[in-house]
Amino acid sequence: MKTTIKAFALVAGTFFAGSAFSAQLVCDVYPKSGGHSWGNGTANCSGIDFSFGSSTGGRFYLKNVTKPIEQVSWSGDARCSGGTSCNVTIRAYSNTSASALILYKDGTWERTKTASAYYETGH
Repeated sequence: MKTTIKAFALVAGTFFAGSAFSAQLVCDVYPKSGGHSWGNGTANCSGIDFSFGSSTGGRFYLKNVTKPIEQVSWSGDARCSGGTSCNVTIRAYSNTSASALILYKDGTWERTKTASAYYETGH
């Protein structure tokens, strides 16, 4: 019984220590033609311009990381392989969202909350 309790405590401690949620995933939107953006550097960013285009550039990136990173796996609309930032194309009038699974060098991990970017243009 004592061995079972120790094993359970070890597994539970590893599970809860693995996800600290200290890092944040944030976004930036880069409107064209002198447009305006709001919320860059936060988890919800948006932009507007009058370029009459169908998309603009943006990026998702990690902020407030406190430990050395081994690997980052991006999910959602962010289609990058590794790295602490991911450039994306943000389509007009639709949400572009992403999250990241961060594996740290000390063996712990965390999944960020989802960040969303939105873009409007002149049509």
